[in-house]
Amino acid sequence: MMLIAGSHTGIRECAARQRGVTLMLAIFAILALTFAVLGLVYFVRYGSEVASNSAVHTEAIQATDIGLEAANTQLQLHSGFPEASNMAGIQWWYNQAPTALGPPQPPPVSFWATCAPKSCGATSITINGVTFNVEYVVAPSGLPATVLNGTQKSGVTAYMTYLAYVNAQLSNQGLAAGESHNMNADIEATLRKLG
Repeated sequence: MMLIAGSHTGIRECAARQRGVTLMLAIFAILALTFAVLGLVYFVRYGSEVASNSAVHTEAIQATDIGLEAANTQLQLHSGFPEASNMAGIQWWYNQAPTALGPPQPPPVSFWATCAPKSCGATSITINGVTFNVEYVVAPSGLPATVLNGTQKSGVTAYMTYLAYVNAQLSNQGLAAGESHNMNADIEATLRKLG
């Protein structure tokens, strides 16, 4: 009889140990699933933010295109070939700092923060419900007037090239300090004015 009682005690102890191991495995499985779900939620949220930021940056680039059109319109409306000597007080005209034998340099980042409305053209553009402050300037390229391949078009015989610089910034002031610089776009382009 003692043998039988001893074997029942051994079976009970073995079953209790198995329940303890099963409980530990279940806890580890629940923890692993919890961390997997939290990781998935984080990556989905992060992916959504990246996609949203990418969309806003694309819209900022579209806004710079519209700003470039505004800069070109201002240049074309001006009579003759604009030069630094006759452009005093024109806000969209940019007098570049002279550089030592090199390409013209775009305005520094600090320029765009304080240029409107005294030293750059500015407009507000809304694309897909997102509003951008778009600022632009036009500067001389430094190249002389060029003859139009020996042909004339309505009495026009030459053209000059100019450089346009455009900056578009998201106008939403609710962004954190580190986020706003990701929500803008800068472009530069060469414009041609017939004279």
